Amino acid sequence: MTQTAVETMAVDHQLADLLTTLGRTSDAMVAVGADMTIVAWNEGATELFGYTADEALGRPCYSVMCWRDRCGDPVCEECSVGHPGDDDELTPTREVIGRTADGKTLWLSATTIIPPLEIRHQCRLVHLVREMSLPPELERLVVERLAGWSLATEEKTSVLSRLTPRENEVLHLLTEGLDGSAIARSLFVSPATVRNHVQHILKKLEVHSRTEAVALALRSGR
Repeated sequence: MTQTAVETMAVDHQLADLLTTLGRTSDAMVAVGADMTIVAWNEGATELFGYTADEALGRPCYSVMCWRDRCGDPVCEECSVGHPGDDDELTPTREVIGRTADGKTLWLSATTIIPPLEIRHQCRLVHLVREMSLPPELERLVVERLAGWSLATEEKTSVLSRLTPRENEVLHLLTEGLDGSAIARSLFVSPATVRNHVQHILKKLEVHSRTEAVALALRSGR
């Protein structure tokens, strides 16, 4: 169903009309101001992310979107898209991992529109976002890996026993759906330390991604 309700912060009529037009979509539409706070939010964004417009408007976009790349590293805090001094630019659609208000993980396709320079002091960028299914290549990889893990319970336990107590803590938090930043806060360490622990976990478990490590832990009853 097409969404029509778009809530905006205080912007001029021309920009408000533009954002209302862009927001008439079932996709989530999130507009970000020059100060990187959210200035427009449509019903599609509420349905996808679980925040009402009142909860989202005026907040820093990265605190709501919490986007990560496929390695689990944050992509929002150092956003350089649509810098007011740049010429008009094209930004490729990208796949990111997001999170809903209640903590559900989302695999997202995000298209970013960069407004003309003359209105970028009010609106730095507009995201059009939709949820996507797990990519077929990743689905096949996970299925193949899981099929290859028909190990006896004691063999699985033996593999996981290679981990140090701290690495086991990190793996447990990964199975809970926490990203690197959240794990760092939980364990009172730096994100770089968490990344190092994750790399050691992948190497010791002989897997290639966090997804595979989490699947192995869950199948072993961790």
